[in-house]
Amino acid sequence: MSSLEIIEQGVPPEEAQGFLILWPSTGGNVRSFRIRDSELIEYGLRLIRFNPPSHGDSNGTYDPKSAISLLDEYLKKQNYIGKPLFGIGHSGGGAALLLYAIQVQFQKLFLLSPILNSVKSLEFLYESNSIEEFSRLLLLPNIPDDDFPNKQILETLSTPNWLENGEVNHLSFPVKNTRIQVDSLAQFLQNLFLPGFRVENYDFEKRTEVTIFLPAMDKWFPKEFTSEFAKRNRMRLVEILEAPDHFFSKSWLSVWKQIKSIGWENKESNHY
Repeated sequence: MSSLEIIEQGVPPEEAQGFLILWPSTGGNVRSFRIRDSELIEYGLRLIRFNPPSHGDSNGTYDPKSAISLLDEYLKKQNYIGKPLFGIGHSGGGAALLLYAIQVQFQKLFLLSPILNSVKSLEFLYESNSIEEFSRLLLLPNIPDDDFPNKQILETLSTPNWLENGEVNHLSFPVKNTRIQVDSLAQFLQNLFLPGFRVENYDFEKRTEVTIFLPAMDKWFPKEFTSEFAKRNRMRLVEILEAPDHFFSKSWLSVWKQIKSIGWENKESNHY
């Protein structure tokens, strides 16, 4: 039986002035974002922590588009659609929220290094010789690199050939580690990268105020590409200089401080 981990906290739904949806990075865990109940109460917010399939205690195999449908079903069931919605999304989660905001009205989105094109992200990792950072997120624990299946994972992902020929069926085994759990690694790679998950070519209506946060350095996605995207779509861009990497390591509280300073009111901003 499939299970989906969605954790709510903050003010009761009937008292909420806003509903804040939190979507983690691919392989991340929504529990890792530190937000105190006292802050949620202060701002009149109901927080909805969404761990899509393969994340946290949600099982299944992650696919961003089907995950959007699962979130939509949940929000409809809770009668939250049509209420003031806000979203925080990191990496692939940021891209998914951006796509979801095309079909559902959000007041504001706060995106941490959104992966606007999943294939471009991997190509960037290959170009910067950082692909092993990605590969190692998918390894099974307590198994040497030279043993099955870690050897197959590292060898297949060491070059971008699989992105071109689509040959990943030999990776049709489950993976479970502290970061991610999938029923089939092959299916996971197909869902995300063959052909890929893209949001940069959509026409974004100016009905949602979007802020994009970028770290000082990002090996996972070209910052220039994101900057151009933000400028083209009149989205606010904020660089968090104390954030050392794509994962905003040890700098979430700096991001959260910026988010709170931008605020939760539904008002147009001129800070582009």
